[in-house]
Amino acid sequence: MITQKEYQARRRELASRLPADAIAVIPAASEILRNGDSHYRFRQDSDFYYLTGFNEPDALLLISTN
Repeated sequence: MITQKEYQARRRELASRLPADAIAVIPAASEILRNGDSHYRFRQDSDFYYLTGFNEPDALLLISTN
């Protein structure tokens, strides 16, 4: 299992690669409607999950270099 410290380290690494005064906006995946009232099985966006470990739809990750 990946610890919260590992996710935090991944976010710090990304922040260190951004230019000064930059903001990265990384969206989570959305639920996709299959038909009428049925959804496809939810699968989180890989980049978002790699940085957060958060598996809920329609979230945003904001990373600032300030």
